Amino acid sequence: MMESTTADPGTTLFFAYGSHMLTVRNELDNIRAEFVSIGRLDNYRLDFIRYSKFWGGPQATVVATANAQVWGVIWRVNRDDIEIIDKNTQVHFKRYYIKYTDVNTPHMGKFVCRLYIQKINPLPRGDNDDIPVERWPSRSYKKVMILGAIEHHLPYYYIRNLKKLKHNGEFGCYRMAKLLKLYTTRDACTCKPYDPRRPRILNMKKLRAKKNVK
Repeated sequence: MMESTTADPGTTLFFAYGSHMLTVRNELDNIRAEFVSIGRLDNYRLDFIRYSKFWGGPQATVVATANAQVWGVIWRVNRDDIEIIDKNTQVHFKRYYIKYTDVNTPHMGKFVCRLYIQKINPLPRGDNDDIPVERWPSRSYKKVMILGAIEHHLPYYYIRNLKKLKHNGEFGCYRMAKLLKLYTTRDACTCKPYDPRRPRILNMKKLRAKKNVK
């Protein structure tokens, strides 16, 4: 089995299990991330805690749990871009802390990756316990996670479990981010703008003729 941190000392391997699984999410924050592999974090489970105004709900974290697994994406990230991820996860405000841990891959062995875990851990719960509403992610956050999982072909059973997660119905600010992404990358509109000062003249004769043609 191969075990490595990274081949380039100027980069870091980062294991993303939440919104950063989606490529577009990284691009929106100008994070230059190179896909390495999908990965599996053993003896941890996925959970959500601490409300984020940006997302409209709690953000993802991993909680040490025997025999549980969390799937995600391993990215190779430049040192400069790691600072952006640190800022997004609010490491400086001690919302998340950093840990380096082993992540298994399907075909490339084991890698030591940078992992972000929330400082506040959710309370323990059993497999059949109801999840309180304050630990339901927003609609946008859940959707981004699912899109990232589908994009990188995470195991079907894991994607299915993500789809089963309850959400709180909120969209947060990510809808605006998607609109900005859409309208800053599309080609400029070449259609002739309508001048509201000029009254529209309807040709009723032509309209009737079109209506009668079948």
